[in-house]
Amino acid sequence: MTGTALMTGPVLSRPPGSSPAEVTTRWMLLLLTGLAGAAVGAIGSFGHRATETWLGVGWPSGLALCFGGLIGLLLGVGELLVAGVPDSWRPTRLPALGWASAGWLLALLWITYLGPPPSFARKGDVVLANDGKSLAYLLGGMLLVTIAVYRAWVATLAARLGSRPGAPGSGHSKG
Repeated sequence: MTGTALMTGPVLSRPPGSSPAEVTTRWMLLLLTGLAGAAVGAIGSFGHRATETWLGVGWPSGLALCFGGLIGLLLGVGELLVAGVPDSWRPTRLPALGWASAGWLLALLWITYLGPPPSFARKGDVVLANDGKSLAYLLGGMLLVTIAVYRAWVATLAARLGSRPGAPGSGHSKG
């Protein structure tokens, strides 16, 4: 052996976005999107029954505003975040939309079945009654959530497939 060779131990390198501070920040942002979904669900549960009379017809303005709030939350979260493999402190689109959707649904379930006050005793519900407006809010909201999460899943799948070697447009051709 000629010269002086420095022997160093294995280099410990973490993938991008995996430091403890970045992971903690990512989880806090996911929790924040879940809480935002719960807030939109709780406000919508109480506000979906509002009506506005115009030209002698009662319009479901509360239902329209609640759907607008849910669409705004889902589009806002979906457009602020990127699809694909996480490589930064920000969460990706699919988990964030999943947390926001779960928060919305959990708020509706909690208000409908468990509380307030929280218990598993059989209760009647006056917030989300068994009528057309409440069913439209529940089913329409679930449809909007399903569409948003599906779109995020397709975008994540396309981003992951596009980053693979040999994928069209990836810059890595197999020759």
